[in-house]
Amino acid sequence: MVKTKIAVCVCSGGIDSTVAAAIASQEDYETHLFHASYGQRAEKREKEAVEKIAAYLGAKELKFVELPFLKELGRSSLTDITREVPVAEKVNLVKQGETPSTWVPCRNLILLANASAYGEVISAEAIFLGFNAEEARSYPDNEKEFVRRYNLVLEKAVASYCQPPTVKAPLVDLLKPAIIKKGKEVEAPLHLTYSCYLGGKKHCGICESCLHRRRGFKEAGVEDPTDYIQE
Repeated sequence: MVKTKIAVCVCSGGIDSTVAAAIASQEDYETHLFHASYGQRAEKREKEAVEKIAAYLGAKELKFVELPFLKELGRSSLTDITREVPVAEKVNLVKQGETPSTWVPCRNLILLANASAYGEVISAEAIFLGFNAEEARSYPDNEKEFVRRYNLVLEKAVASYCQPPTVKAPLVDLLKPAIIKKGKEVEAPLHLTYSCYLGGKKHCGICESCLHRRRGFKEAGVEDPTDYIQE
């Protein structure tokens, strides 16, 4: 059956964006995965994961973009190897209102702007994102209000003859265990995802992202397919 709706799925290769892309596919969108490289430590592993995820989901297209200036700006421990990525006891998974060192300045705004341009070119009706309640505790650009306001801006950001795509964040109210359960429900390829901030061949098991991942599978009661260095 030919799919008549088109969606851009912003995909990092992690659990959240992969589940969001699987939801788009199940909702009968022709999916076009969009991945940005901005000098992140895990860039190589993320790209490998996204390629596998795109093939698994039968994506129409996989678009890679390069945004090197985000690394050049500095400040984030995800892009600056001279800064330490918090691990183990230095990670606080429930702290709110404090910006962690892994924050990349305006990253989601910049990624969305690029994904929106791509969406305009391919006449996409929607842009799917993996924003969620877990990351919204520390990152304001994961909040529902950010999505609402961006959609308002997007109405005036495309050509007058175009209908702007709508940004959709189907996981915005969910924490990691619920996201993993949703992933199983929509048959997302959780086993192909990559989450580690450090970018090693195996997940480190002790960075913030790995700890969220481990706890998510455990609390969801779903077998964790991940090979961690630190058990």
